[in-house]
Amino acid sequence: MAAGDDVKPDVSKIRITVEFNDNHLTFQYKKNKPLEKLLIIFCEKINVDRKNVRFNYNGENIRQADVTAEDLGMEDDEVIEGHIFQEGGSA
Repeated sequence: MAAGDDVKPDVSKIRITVEFNDNHLTFQYKKNKPLEKLLIIFCEKINVDRKNVRFNYNGENIRQADVTAEDLGMEDDEVIEGHIFQEGGSA
């Protein structure tokens, strides 16, 4: 095997904007790093309890703590949207 044949994981960074109500923060983030860490940092910066916010990318809820931007096929300048989590309710 030649020295140039080694396959290395893509650790490039992309820009991800997280939006929640009137808050918009943009992060440089590694594509292979779990998004949960980014979402926790976002919630801390805007002083919101992470347990009360659900985040969506392309209409899909980001549920798994270990899901990465790479797993979701995210590219540069993508947007993750946050919404207040409401459990239950009445008819």
